[in-house]
Amino acid sequence: MMNFPSYSNATIAVRRPKDHEAGSAKALVQTVVDEIYGALEPQVVDDEDWLLSWVAVSDDQIIGLVLTHEDWITDLWVRAAYRGHGVGRKLLLQGECEIAARGYQTLRLRVVQSNTRAVAFYQRNGWQIEREFHHESLPTFMFEMTKPVLPLASRTPRP
Repeated sequence: MMNFPSYSNATIAVRRPKDHEAGSAKALVQTVVDEIYGALEPQVVDDEDWLLSWVAVSDDQIIGLVLTHEDWITDLWVRAAYRGHGVGRKLLLQGECEIAARGYQTLRLRVVQSNTRAVAFYQRNGWQIEREFHHESLPTFMFEMTKPVLPLASRTPRP
């Protein structure tokens, strides 16, 4: 049996990272990428501007992040111990709201097809598989998923 950190949703803050947290954000992404996709092929996380992301923080520790670009959720990562506790949902909603505020009518993301837990997570949150394609550099298939932008009143987080 796995022991999960004890926390309530009230102790999870979603905010922009502070200047000194860019390295911590990148380290989180690299850790989760290695954990989930390391068997495919070692991947080095690109030097994104992680200060443009939104981070989920608990007890001054970054436990997840979401990064968007134009109409895309480009990154959504949550530490293993915090999955299944609403952190990913909060981050996804933040990313969706950011894209909607840019005026886009359709949200987009890519996910590795074999990451069935992530695919199911997105589907539970209203995303649909648009197409399947071969990853440009990894020996795996991807799904492109889409979701229509919901009216503002529909984007309120659920308790």
